[in-house]
Amino acid sequence: MDNIDEEPARLSLARLPTPLDQVHRICDDWTVLIKRDDLTGTALCGNKVRKLEYLLAEAQSLGARRVLTCGGIQSNHCRATAVAAAQLGLGCVLFLRTQTPPAPDVPATGNLKLDRLVGAEIRFVTSEEYQNRQALMADAAGTEGYVIPEGGSNALGSWGYIRAVDEMATQWDEPPSAIICATGSGGTLAGLAIGLERLNLDIPLHGVAVCDDAVFFKSVVARISAEATARWPSLPRICIDKLTVVEGYKGRGYALSTKAEMSDIERVARKSGLILDPVYTGKAFRPLLHEPERFGPRPLFIHTGGIFGLLA
Repeated sequence: MDNIDEEPARLSLARLPTPLDQVHRICDDWTVLIKRDDLTGTALCGNKVRKLEYLLAEAQSLGARRVLTCGGIQSNHCRATAVAAAQLGLGCVLFLRTQTPPAPDVPATGNLKLDRLVGAEIRFVTSEEYQNRQALMADAAGTEGYVIPEGGSNALGSWGYIRAVDEMATQWDEPPSAIICATGSGGTLAGLAIGLERLNLDIPLHGVAVCDDAVFFKSVVARISAEATARWPSLPRICIDKLTVVEGYKGRGYALSTKAEMSDIERVARKSGLILDPVYTGKAFRPLLHEPERFGPRPLFIHTGGIFGLLA
């Protein structure tokens, strides 16, 4: 469904549609559909590029010459923004959260290495300073900057996964028994919830929290949904109680891995060739391994990318 009423302007940055694969070999009696959004292109930018297609279109329409955004020191979103900005000839300023900024003579790894490779201006901030990230970015934006929120997660960014639901609905022969995704800033989950409601698809939606908790993420999704329907009245309101935020899988915390998590990532890779990352998808896939009964006979997992986290 390419002609969505009121759909905002969108750049063509991702290679769409991404495949919808079936994986049979992880467990003998179990099949899962994998939406391969790790293959969206733009230097393996994963789910982030779907949001950036809309956010950067608005930035260009407003005459911005640079974009500013924020995240952890190994943020997938920040790296995706930096890469996409370079493709479009825009400057990019990243506010990266860390208590211990790397020394200038220490080689960067993972996403940080790519941030630097594409020429992003990097500003390290402490966790305390990060609490005021919106003000920091607004002050630095001036008249030529466009501020993108953490994770690209706002009403405009949610269109990336409103549209992704349309895409998936043309790919499956029958609806899946559940849809599962990693949840770190809430924007992907919000877009999926709106998209499912828009098509009247009664498919259970599960966001696996890789940080924070269910109360936090439900409030984020409710806020983004309310902002989206206020800006685009044809979009449906969602029932937040139909959404499940799965807790118990964030382990030691955001971007911190346990031996059990890494063992599961290795298990999936060896049995299926599917590569998960330790920050998002590695944690989010674990409920499918350890309590598959809660997701029904034919679940769909959205692989949101993030492979560079394995190299950090």
